[in-house]
Amino acid sequence: MGDIRAFRPTIMVGVPAVWETIRKGIMSKVNQTGGIRKSVFMGGMSIKKAGVPGLSQAVDAIVLSQVKAQTGGRLRLALSGGAALSRETQEFLSLALVTVLQGYGMTESCGMCAILPPEYMSYGPVGVPVPSIEIKLLDHPEAGYLSTNELPQGEILIRGPSVTKGYFKRDDLNSDKEIFAGDGWFRTGDVGQWNKDGTLSIIDRIKNLVKLQGGEYIALERLESTYKSCSLVANICVHAVPDAKQPMALIYPTNPTCATTSSRGRGCAKECNAVGKKAGFKPLEILEAVVLTPEEWTPENELVTAAQKIQRKKIAQRYEKEIKEVYKEAN
Repeated sequence: MGDIRAFRPTIMVGVPAVWETIRKGIMSKVNQTGGIRKSVFMGGMSIKKAGVPGLSQAVDAIVLSQVKAQTGGRLRLALSGGAALSRETQEFLSLALVTVLQGYGMTESCGMCAILPPEYMSYGPVGVPVPSIEIKLLDHPEAGYLSTNELPQGEILIRGPSVTKGYFKRDDLNSDKEIFAGDGWFRTGDVGQWNKDGTLSIIDRIKNLVKLQGGEYIALERLESTYKSCSLVANICVHAVPDAKQPMALIYPTNPTCATTSSRGRGCAKECNAVGKKAGFKPLEILEAVVLTPEEWTPENELVTAAQKIQRKKIAQRYEKEIKEVYKEAN
């Protein structure tokens, strides 16, 4: 944070892991102060959330000035991309620090596909298509993602001059209709939703949709983005097999010493599920169990990418024994 204070940026761009860390850092300091100071902070946040005229500006000047000073005091806008940012974290930072907007893009689009203009500010959507990109949704009937839903849903397809026409020396991929759908359309593999105001929301990736025992699908990335906002969670990988009633999670805790006892795993599961219930999760989206891992997930041990995206398959392979034990106990 010392470098940020010295640089005094006006705009910051980061992946969700960065914003989660900042939110948890702020709340950790608030909790340490305790007593009256904590009550004043939480009261100020409630006033800003309610949008009370006149008082919101007073809260910024008196209550939240120290928070804003941590980034140099000139921050006007923050952008998040690379993965889903939890609504709780986006809302918290937008109230306490600066407006946080989400965007959506990929390597194959040479940058942004969509970004949320400040005048469309809302929590969750990644915005509207940028001028160089067309976006449409393709039905995915098996999972119930249809254009005829109340809010149209489906796999996101993109096309435009900035979208790749193919992969270098990969004719096998370039002729694959599961990737290039014809007429210039590229299949992203992401599931999207058109909102009533014309903005786009990302629900999950098709490959991360899992059908549970009851026949209903759960979206793993959506669950992870919410559960990751739990203060006990540094990183999380939600895992489920087709014959399971509910998912379980592998978690690297904010305090690695917690990973030494199963009782702390149960405590972490309880805290995570409280966050899930607050977010309106269905019973089948609540975690059945949690396995705490003592090893940090880093690009060096290949459990996350350089952009801090989890390597789902490698995590499942690394902790295969623990996963099997969870499902054995459940059955």
